[in-house]
Amino acid sequence: MTSRIQLTLATLLVGFLIVGPLEAITYVNRIQQIPYASSIFIVSPIVTLLGLLVLYVGRFEWDGLLKRRFRHAHMAFCLDIISLGLAILPVLAIAIVFFNGSSSDLSVPSWVHWEFGAAIMASLLFSFATYVLVAFELTPNYGKALLLMAFIWAGAISIWIGYALAQELGTIIRVIEDGSMQFGPVSTAISKIEPYFAVSYVLLAIVYIDAYHRLHTRAPSPPPAPNTQTTT
Repeated sequence: MTSRIQLTLATLLVGFLIVGPLEAITYVNRIQQIPYASSIFIVSPIVTLLGLLVLYVGRFEWDGLLKRRFRHAHMAFCLDIISLGLAILPVLAIAIVFFNGSSSDLSVPSWVHWEFGAAIMASLLFSFATYVLVAFELTPNYGKALLLMAFIWAGAISIWIGYALAQELGTIIRVIEDGSMQFGPVSTAISKIEPYFAVSYVLLAIVYIDAYHRLHTRAPSPPPAPNTQTTT
């Protein structure tokens, strides 16, 4: 069990160490239009899925407490994917209307803007909730405090990003309508906010490294090889 949990921690940690520094570089250099803008929406779900798949393989070996936490982590990730789908759904639905030529000047209702922004916000929140739940029982009290700090900070940034993207939905729809697929303005709006996630990724990385080390030191050593020498 320990090796599988360690592999999960290592997999998610790699994701933190990829996305976190990119966010920090963006913040330090104040880059507005970058090739990896919004990478969190692509890298995070993929890396999280890989980590949870490793964890799920060893589910029959979890004890009662870890079983509850890890099941909650899987549930949070499922809600993350559902929320992301709810964000994409209205955009695809309106795009289909545009592409069919039903209305070239279709007005997007205000509630669609807020549904889109709320779904993005929920997706980000559930993503970070997954990270917290995976490591929560594997770290002492100070680690739990860091996890909660990371989640609260990420929650504030998620609300900010959700609000910003809700305002940009009209731009997204127009880009899809004209077929240019030039999302520069949207990328610029997000890249001003997204780098602040680096704080949460640093805190998560600290906790995950500590949890990995604790599991490594607690791992039982292999039994000594039997002595096959015979005395004469």
